[in-house]
Amino acid sequence: MSEFAERLNYLMFERGLNRKQLAGQLGINAACVTHYLQSKRVPTVANLVKIADFFNCSADYLLGREEMNPDLKFKPCPPFGERIEFLKQTFGCSSYSIYHATDISQSCYYDWKSGRRQPSLDNIIKLANHFDCRVDFVLGRES
Repeated sequence: MSEFAERLNYLMFERGLNRKQLAGQLGINAACVTHYLQSKRVPTVANLVKIADFFNCSADYLLGREEMNPDLKFKPCPPFGERIEFLKQTFGCSSYSIYHATDISQSCYYDWKSGRRQPSLDNIIKLANHFDCRVDFVLGRES
């Protein structure tokens, strides 16, 4: 996650923001921003989306999965339970094949489908890698 820390630091520098100012703008704890900048913690998916929206950049750019920040229009993320169904239909696969191929526990997967839990950033990246697509696509931020 050092790439995330570097990109976040760069974007903050470009806007002339310190960690407290960014935290205030995002509505998150300044300690979280500090941990992100020190690579001690990865953001939650919700905080990653807040940061990407604030800087008008892709989650993939923030995570270092792409070098350029594409000029895309992003939309609010739908509930993840709906999104996982969309991914199944789009890629023509079963629930079993998704959680089996990605090494995501079956209980986590079904908790996402029911809305009881949100996926971790690590699991979102596993899904993006499995489907060979962008994190933003997995999250439903882009079409």
